Amino acid sequence: MCEKLNQALQQQALSFEAKIPEERCAVNVQDNGTVEFYLYAPSAETAEVAGVGGCFDTTPIRLAPDGNGGFYKKVTDFPRGMHYYHWFVDGVKLFHPNAAFSYGCFETINTFEVPERGETFYYLKNVPHGTVHLAKYVSGVNGHLKECYVYTPYGSENHPERRYPVLYLQHGVGENETGWIWQGKLNYIMDNLIAERKCREMMVVMSCDYAFIEGEEAVFFPGDFDRELTEDLIPYVETHFPAKRGRSYRAIAGLSLGSALAARSVCRHREMFSALGMFSGVSLLDAEQICMDEEEKPDVLFFSCGSREGDILRGIESIGRRMRQRGDCCVEKVYEGYHEWHVWRKSLRDFVPLLFQKAGQEEMTGITYQERRMDERQLLRQSMEEQQLFFDPVHRQIRFETDEQGRPAGRYPGTIPGVKICPDGEAEFCLEAAGAECVEVLIYDKERIGVALEEHYPGIWTGRTSGLSAGYHEVHFRINGVETIHPEVPVGYGRGKSCNYFEIPEPDFYYTSLANVPHGMLHMDLYREKETDGTGLCYVYTPAGYEKNTKKQYPILGVEIPEDESECVWIHQGKIANIADRLMADGEIPEMILVMQKCSEKQNIQIPEKIFRKYRVVPREDAQAVIRKEKLYEKKPEISNQQAVPDWTSRRHVLVKLLKEMFR
Repeated sequence: MCEKLNQALQQQALSFEAKIPEERCAVNVQDNGTVEFYLYAPSAETAEVAGVGGCFDTTPIRLAPDGNGGFYKKVTDFPRGMHYYHWFVDGVKLFHPNAAFSYGCFETINTFEVPERGETFYYLKNVPHGTVHLAKYVSGVNGHLKECYVYTPYGSENHPERRYPVLYLQHGVGENETGWIWQGKLNYIMDNLIAERKCREMMVVMSCDYAFIEGEEAVFFPGDFDRELTEDLIPYVETHFPAKRGRSYRAIAGLSLGSALAARSVCRHREMFSALGMFSGVSLLDAEQICMDEEEKPDVLFFSCGSREGDILRGIESIGRRMRQRGDCCVEKVYEGYHEWHVWRKSLRDFVPLLFQKAGQEEMTGITYQERRMDERQLLRQSMEEQQLFFDPVHRQIRFETDEQGRPAGRYPGTIPGVKICPDGEAEFCLEAAGAECVEVLIYDKERIGVALEEHYPGIWTGRTSGLSAGYHEVHFRINGVETIHPEVPVGYGRGKSCNYFEIPEPDFYYTSLANVPHGMLHMDLYREKETDGTGLCYVYTPAGYEKNTKKQYPILGVEIPEDESECVWIHQGKIANIADRLMADGEIPEMILVMQKCSEKQNIQIPEKIFRKYRVVPREDAQAVIRKEKLYEKKPEISNQQAVPDWTSRRHVLVKLLKEMFR
């Protein structure tokens, strides 16, 4: 998106402020609602885009050839809001590497955003910003390592004596723990509400709802997330964050499937939650029980949906009518729209000010989180699959069904992973591309390796190659000569666009793997960029135990990232947190704070003053250092055109060597 819009409308998980290397953007959005689509596909006869439903429906928009190998279309007065959508070349579905991505519909999917008229409550504004923390805990339901996103208000780090009530906020079906940040803009909504004194200061916890157990067929509810929530997630949050304990200081809400999960937890645990929010609630059975029985009800009951969500709207109206007849209070909100993110953002905006208004007794004791050892095979599997868009990927889809009474009874059939690693450096590739004439894979190893896939089953293309070296491999999928992102393969960022990659374990280099050691946290920090006078994002790693050792100070190390890559590349492509966790647990390096930050061609990074004030940094020059990009970014020439190909295997090895030399 090339038009200069508010940064909240242009950012994505893979790149906070993307630098588009091509002359024309994949999607150019203008403030007046005009959207121009562009795709370079010189061998194609047709190119189209289509939404997945709602305001941007599934009717294809045909792009016109521009005479130079590209296709384009300018659409005026495009529907406002955030849209999931697909590209089609000669009728075959693609995912555009130069367009923005989120995780939705159980896949890595292209997204873009058209600004709503008069709505700025989810914009990035010049107000104090809270912090989003990425924290790991182990699920006692399925033994997986999970990652939750935790929002804490501005200033909480510098006032350890303060404690906050907590809202647990769930995503919808096909989405995950990243959704409320990147699609929902939760951190900006909370920043703005708190700055305008429209709500209490609070923490918000966003986790992954999927608690699938191997071999078990889940029906509608994706495993037993309620048990994971109450036995693992809440104890983890209340052990590692400044959370107030007790019913009066916990609320829960969710959108779509997440609203059904929230209602189920409130129904089962009336003593734990003081408020329930159901945004586009797809199952109101538990909500009806909460409203109709004589047991203690939440202090706040909030129901919302889009004006065009027929069955959900009728269900909300029915519950509201019966509650009013009983003399009970609930809040009902209806917003213009379908089952979409702009409805859920408004729901959050209107729900949060209602929370934690009654004084209550805080519990001084609670369930303490117990660290669990994980199965080493599960850790290795997650190490190979973790990515920025989904920490613990779920290779599933959703099959919508209902039972005899018309209640949701959806199932989750398995999908085929895009890359399967076999022994002795072999890899199998699989891509669904119905109607394609040619599908190929390009792998960057010690040399470029091309693999032509074959259509062994209708629409399913597979192939195999051998002799691959251990470590990181960037991989490119092409359909009829046009590059696409594979939605079932880890996605990273490099050379100004999104890219797929896969891992082959290095037997003699174990630092990059997740391990049964204490885990540090990652933190998303916004700062003012002097060069552009805009807002930048950096990721900060703090060692395990940082949040408890409130008197301890740490040395700080910055890690530069080139302009054509993004702020997140060292997290999952570089696996810097795994490396630091291992080295610190083994005593090979001192505990330290790491800052991952982009630099420009003109200027090296300077760790923002905000970071020094916010984190407990040793105030001495010999405890502050930066690893310049020149030391880490050795370029490996691509065979075909000498373009630089990121060699993350070498970068990781160099990083370990440099870390061992720091602050000795």
